[in-house]
Amino acid sequence: MTDLPPKIAERYRRAAQQNRLLPETAAAILRAAARYRRLDEGSGPRGYYERTDEEGLDDKGGRWLWETVTVDTKIIAVKQIEVTSDGAVRRYSWRWLHDRDGFLTDQPLYPEEEGLHLITRDRFYEVWDPA
Repeated sequence: MTDLPPKIAERYRRAAQQNRLLPETAAAILRAAARYRRLDEGSGPRGYYERTDEEGLDDKGGRWLWETVTVDTKIIAVKQIEVTSDGAVRRYSWRWLHDRDGFLTDQPLYPEEEGLHLITRDRFYEVWDPA
C-alpha cells in the first residue's frame, strides 16, 4: 500500500499491466513514487537547475530542468523537464516517474557538474506549467 492518490495509483497499476511488470517491480515503482511525493510535498530546501546539451536528447541538443530538494546534503530531483531540440517537452515527477522516452533521475545532482547552473523558480515553472 502507498500513500498515493487513487487516480495516480491506478495510472501506475495500468502501466504495470500494459508493460507486463512483475508484481515486485510494480510495487517498487509505487514505493519510489510515494517517496518522491513525500520529498516534493515536504519542506526541504528547494533549488532549480538547468543544463543545456548541444548533443543531448536527440543528437541535436536539448535542455533539462530540475526542481530539487536537499536531503542530507544530497540534491535530489523531485521534478524534471526534458525539452528536445524540436520543442517536445516531457515532464516527470512522483505523478509519472517514467515512460518510453525518459524518466525522473534517481541520482543526486551535483551543481559543480559542467553545464549545470542555477535558475530561478519562475524560470523552471515557465516551462513546467504549460507542458
